[in-house]
Amino acid sequence: MPKSTNSLSFPSSDELLCYYLNSTSEIQVIKSECREKWDFERVVFPGQRLFFEAFSTAHLEIYKAKNSGLELAARVKCDRLQVMQERSSSFTTVSQFLGQQLAAC
Repeated sequence: MPKSTNSLSFPSSDELLCYYLNSTSEIQVIKSECREKWDFERVVFPGQRLFFEAFSTAHLEIYKAKNSGLELAARVKCDRLQVMQERSSSFTTVSQFLGQQLAAC
């Protein structure tokens, strides 16, 4: 059975701490799974920010909520969403391109 993770504990060596921001004005559903070890699904409201853990080989699928159901808007490798720490100890992300990608959909 797939394992779901809700904790924000420090990731192990094969896991990444990732960050996602719903920069659209629409409700989204994000989903990810990596082999049968781990799965993740969340509703993300406009402007909502989310930290989550993912395996380095996982992908995040972003769905738009439509009247007819969910529509896949983007699929991104989780390593592109990894939180990076700068020397100043502030966190930055690699997810800014998602806003542009989803705005084009």
